[in-house]
Amino acid sequence: MALEQQHKSIIDKNTASTQLGENPQRVSNSQLELIPLDGSMYVSFYHIPYMSSAVEQQRVRQALIPFSELLIEHCIDVDARHLALYHQDPIETVTAALQRLNLGAELQQTMPHYEPLELATAKKKTATGQLNPSENNLLNQLHQFLSKLLVRFTPWLKALRKK
Repeated sequence: MALEQQHKSIIDKNTASTQLGENPQRVSNSQLELIPLDGSMYVSFYHIPYMSSAVEQQRVRQALIPFSELLIEHCIDVDARHLALYHQDPIETVTAALQRLNLGAELQQTMPHYEPLELATAKKKTATGQLNPSENNLLNQLHQFLSKLLVRFTPWLKALRKK
């Protein structure tokens, strides 16, 4: 339950930064390619008790730079003093690098992570070249709209023809 609350606070932080005009992190196509098809991605949660300012947050980000090939994405919540790392391979070296920062970084847990539906459908579209369900739904809505429009205009067109 605590991890669900933590994830919610990370999402709330991203939403708040969008409202403040900051640029939130987005998943790019290159990041989508990093997610394996077999679903063997993991998320590791860290508690960093002495990460209380933007300076310490920047130190954590800089410590992650050498591991950019190993990590798919990261989320930092300064208020909760949590870090979430999305990865495929073991990350003991990342843990050691975070602990060397002397911010009290502690790995809470690592667990399997399954990609969200939006990522799965976006990746499927790029792989197969077919429409994903949201585009198919959009086409269905457009079809329904045009059909209703035609039904409403048909009597009007018939009346015009008679005149």
